[in-house]
Amino acid sequence: MIEQPKVSLIIPVKDRKKYLYHTLRTCMAQDYENFEIIVADDASTDGTKEMVRAMAEMDPRITFIDRPVRVGMRDNFEDALSRIKEGYVIALGGDDGIQPRGISRMVAKFQETGTKLMVWSPPEYAYPMDYYPNGHFSINYRAVDHWVLSKEYLARQPKNLDYISDIECPMFYIRGAAHISLIEQVKSRTADGRFYSCPTPDGYSGIVLAGEVEEFYFSGESFTINGVSPASQGIAYVKKDKDAVENSKEFFKFSENKMMHPILASQPYSPLLSLMTVDYLMTAKDLPGWKGAFPEIDMKVALRKGIEEMARSYDDSRMKRELLIMEEIAKQHNIVDEYHQMLREAKKYSVSRMDYKTAITRQRLYIDTLNLDIHNVFDASYAAYNISQLKGELGWFFYFRAIVRSLEIYRLKKTKTRGDFSAELDFLLNHKEAEI
Repeated sequence: MIEQPKVSLIIPVKDRKKYLYHTLRTCMAQDYENFEIIVADDASTDGTKEMVRAMAEMDPRITFIDRPVRVGMRDNFEDALSRIKEGYVIALGGDDGIQPRGISRMVAKFQETGTKLMVWSPPEYAYPMDYYPNGHFSINYRAVDHWVLSKEYLARQPKNLDYISDIECPMFYIRGAAHISLIEQVKSRTADGRFYSCPTPDGYSGIVLAGEVEEFYFSGESFTINGVSPASQGIAYVKKDKDAVENSKEFFKFSENKMMHPILASQPYSPLLSLMTVDYLMTAKDLPGWKGAFPEIDMKVALRKGIEEMARSYDDSRMKRELLIMEEIAKQHNIVDEYHQMLREAKKYSVSRMDYKTAITRQRLYIDTLNLDIHNVFDASYAAYNISQLKGELGWFFYFRAIVRSLEIYRLKKTKTRGDFSAELDFLLNHKEAEI
């Protein structure tokens, strides 16, 4: 590299001591000097503060923002981002990580391509939990370098309405990075000078930044690792235990000051991916001078996809809130009858999960964590880096074994219908007042 431009990493967290420790270990192991790590704590009570202070004493690159009173995810992200004035920006959650030499390799790719916006497909490590008793670890073995036209990326969003599954989504959270000039460009378009204009900050950054450039770069080489833990917000939405339910309620409470876009009937934040994607698209479209464009959104498609997501992932006890939100959206667009008919036709599914020993799918290679002695995201970051360096040397026999293992898993485990939405439809037809 000719020079070392500034790279700023923000890690907004709340009560992640157990996992954040390993996240910070991956950050402290970086060989890049012009690098700052901003940990923004949102009033944690589990010892996170003390742990981060101790690690900051060992590494001066760590800056700690200590909030005595909780402000919520959106404001926590915004405040951390507002402190960055130059260079490149990347964000992680409190259970994610950076691969060895991740920052220096990322900067080299920025300098090689000249892009201001880059995305990649990170490996994923899940800590042991109900879903994955031994945890799981996977890498994308088919990712290759290429340029992405923003107009093509944005054009498919209203059809897919699932920003998470689109590996080209250029959000600078976990799987991407952006130059601060693009962030400031978005801020200049908002009435309040803020970057984050939606209740949740991750996917919105990908939608809005895509509209600020004609093209961005997809790197076949990954620099971070996505971590999933029992404390992850996405896990809390679908689990039914008491702690998860309370976690979700608290998150919803702190999102009440920012409703979704008027096309979604100005309803409170919903964790359904289809509704979030609609919110991101329409919020970005309303920004004065925003250069992005996409086809008209079909709200029937959005509601259908929301129902399908609940059918796959949600426990019956977690559906009422989202059903009522979608009911209000259907009323605004005069499609209540169609919405109810969708519920009559929908089936709930019990999806059997892979046991995540060595297996392979069309995009990802799953490797047994026990065989590699992986116990946290720090271990996984080194395993991912080493495998990526050696994947060409693994040989066809390794992939053959993975394919055989995958066929065995899918033959033995099939998706089963677990019911329909008749009870939920009765609830919607008979409820007196929508209490979202």
